[in-house]
Amino acid sequence: MGHEDDDTVYCDIQMPVAQGRELLELVNAMRESKAHPRLDKVFEHMQNELSTALDFVENPPTKDSFGPTHH
Repeated sequence: MGHEDDDTVYCDIQMPVAQGRELLELVNAMRESKAHPRLDKVFEHMQNELSTALDFVENPPTKDSFGPTHH
């Protein structure tokens, strides 16, 4: 039957933050619509990737976030 990873497709897209937010909204809507159940895992992965990327841009790690935190 061949290996499962033979048919893996990689999609690495770069876009401005505004487009990233819009894409995330679209993915959320597509997931909630349940119109494409086979893509649910793909949508979930996209949500994770996009949220992480957007969060990184909006809340960039500061020097303080590395190493022990002092309160």
